[in-house]
Amino acid sequence: MPTINSSNHSSRNVPSNRPSIHMRKNTNYADLQKELNRLRAVLAHETMISSLITTEPELFPDPIDQAASEHEIDIALSVNLLAIEKLRRIERALTSLHTRSYGICSRCSREIPYARLKVQPDSLHCVPCLTVIEQTSTRN
Repeated sequence: MPTINSSNHSSRNVPSNRPSIHMRKNTNYADLQKELNRLRAVLAHETMISSLITTEPELFPDPIDQAASEHEIDIALSVNLLAIEKLRRIERALTSLHTRSYGICSRCSREIPYARLKVQPDSLHCVPCLTVIEQTSTRN
């Protein structure tokens, strides 16, 4: 930041003790990138393990047991699909980190606050836009 010395009226740059916003953003994003990579590894492992556990549905003579077994398989499949969707969002976030578009709301193009990214590092939208999207989807 230029300052003027009152004795000779020349300007000089005074180093700041605080890191620049850009430098802090890069540090924060490095932390978020580590978290995204960690989440990706955990979800990939859990998805792989759950697909190994899933076997052919058993046939039970009792219709209630059969229904319970099918219900458990449906729940496992739903959980697996949610994990795969989360992995896709994480991959998109990691890609956007490399293209330097990470942390930008895909709806309004404003910066997503770091606090939101810390809680949900794969966020594609800021909270106001997400609220609008959710309200619109519940109406339809």
